[in-house]
Amino acid sequence: MGYTRGNRRRFVYFHPITKAVSPATSNHPKAPDRLSHFRLRTRVCLLSLTLFLVPLLRAQQSPFLNDPDRFVDYVRQSADFWRTSHDDVGGGFFTNVARNGQVNTGWGTDKDMLTQSRNLYAMVRAFQLTGDESYLDLANSAFGFMTDHTWDDQGGGWFNDLSASGSPADPNGMKDAFFQHYALLGPLALAEATDDSTAWNWVMRSLDYLDEVLWDATPGREGYFDRVSRSGTFRTGKSFNATVDALTTHALSLMAARGDDRFRERLEALSGNILDHLVASMPDQAIGFAEEYDTNWAPLPDERLTIMGHVLKTSWVLARLNNLMPDSQRLDAAVQLADHVLEKGYDHDYGGPYKDYDRLTGQMQLWGLQDSTKAWWQMEQAFTAGMTLYRQTGEERFLEMADETVSFFMDHFVDPDYGEVYADRTRRGDGIPQWGDHKGDGYKAGYHSVEFGWYGYLYGQLTDLPVRQSGSAVIHYRFQARDDERTLALHPVESDPSTGRHYAIAGIHHDGQPWTHYNASDRTITLPEGTGGLFTVEFAGTAQVAVETTRPTTTRLTGLWPNPASSRATVEVELKGDGPIHLSVVDMLGRIVKEQHLSWYPAGRYQLPIDLSRLSSGSYTMVVTHASWRDTAPLLVIRN
Repeated sequence: MGYTRGNRRRFVYFHPITKAVSPATSNHPKAPDRLSHFRLRTRVCLLSLTLFLVPLLRAQQSPFLNDPDRFVDYVRQSADFWRTSHDDVGGGFFTNVARNGQVNTGWGTDKDMLTQSRNLYAMVRAFQLTGDESYLDLANSAFGFMTDHTWDDQGGGWFNDLSASGSPADPNGMKDAFFQHYALLGPLALAEATDDSTAWNWVMRSLDYLDEVLWDATPGREGYFDRVSRSGTFRTGKSFNATVDALTTHALSLMAARGDDRFRERLEALSGNILDHLVASMPDQAIGFAEEYDTNWAPLPDERLTIMGHVLKTSWVLARLNNLMPDSQRLDAAVQLADHVLEKGYDHDYGGPYKDYDRLTGQMQLWGLQDSTKAWWQMEQAFTAGMTLYRQTGEERFLEMADETVSFFMDHFVDPDYGEVYADRTRRGDGIPQWGDHKGDGYKAGYHSVEFGWYGYLYGQLTDLPVRQSGSAVIHYRFQARDDERTLALHPVESDPSTGRHYAIAGIHHDGQPWTHYNASDRTITLPEGTGGLFTVEFAGTAQVAVETTRPTTTRLTGLWPNPASSRATVEVELKGDGPIHLSVVDMLGRIVKEQHLSWYPAGRYQLPIDLSRLSSGSYTMVVTHASWRDTAPLLVIRN
């Protein structure tokens, strides 16, 4: 049932008022009149109370927030759609794709770099959410086509416009920062999911090109150039795309995964670009911010378009950055940007942001149409920005924006017949015949639709919502064996334990068997020499994993005796918080050979006996798990 308050649509659950049953007719003629007045006053009071309470009882519109596992099925059908546009002979994905998934040969049989990187990203995330390794095969095909054909061996960087055979359309043309940033999107996702050294090498090679050719290190002008010549001798402009898309495609993920100062410094600089130029330009605009600048960061007066999806994307990356590097100024700006869209560029009747505006006049750009429009990728940014800000601020308006947007998106953008999503809809969700119903072109591929599902699943499972507590998210990785031991960081989304926006590893399986070589709270996994295979990782949110970041020390395994042991041992633990204890013994192959689940213990020091009588002689690892904390000690068993 809908309830309208002003121009704000709210969906609610409440109990209807039940009509009272009239008592038997009284012998006193005035009694029914007095009773009628009482009933009337009572109903008025109850109605008033109901109207007051209804806005407070708002329930989620979208079943996707009530059941985030739905996002996994959505991602599967989206990724399956793009299988049809894969070139099984020449490798890679075709760019121009019709509604039914077939190649739109009337538009050409191009295989643009952007298409490869975005579909590569989509296939990797589909594998990580489903565990279906056929998606990895498609991802590697796109990656192979990219590295074989789209890298410029002469001038460096990536070509974008390519023929079906991989020949660049204009090898001597200018290179845009937008394409150079997005070239990292897919390979980086592949590197994160597989730790493949070739993928990491290409990521770093591309990053070196960005640093050496596209980065302007001039004091006071720092930032990525918008365009550069093939030789790198001519560089010009600054822009939203050159700045914010660096964060969405690679900078944030590299910082989360690697965390070294090289990435921290770049994130600080990009954050400064956003705050000092994009956000700082807003008071001079009727709506949005200036998106195109000259090399000195002066707004270009003739470039007046401002896009609501760009404002929301900027809000999203600032909020994500605040998770990695907390700063109240970033979070304040993220809130300001999202509120700006809610006030000036958001559809409060049907949900979701509008598209484009003239930043100086505030006039919506209709592009010759009779109705306002919405775009698939801008809907994603409303959802991701809304969920991230809700996670950090607890403000319901951001959850409402995310909820309304995902509801509209799933109802109107997703194609129920062929799968995947349309590029554009009217504000009411109708098609736009003038723009067609294609699914792929030079900019549209599988990226934004699958990213919507990727973050929808993770945010949905790892966030406490009014209708449900946070749950657990299961993510798959396929790591190659190597000749040395390594420890890998697993960070599917950013996390800030200092503010409680935290999640941890709840458990890992390696090729179907329990794996215990991990640090739960740091979200790292250790792979011994020669170890590879499929790793299924369960991440748990704050409702399941209690992480107390203010504790001076963690839960510890403080003693283990006798060691060597024969049939029994005693484990001494020091608990820094309340919770159940789990003891396990792991053999040299990583298999759990003994488990002992203990009841809820308050904080303190305990000596816990464990039976080892069924174990063979050999070397083992004793593992103690308490909440998200985990500690280990070597154990030697010698049978008498």
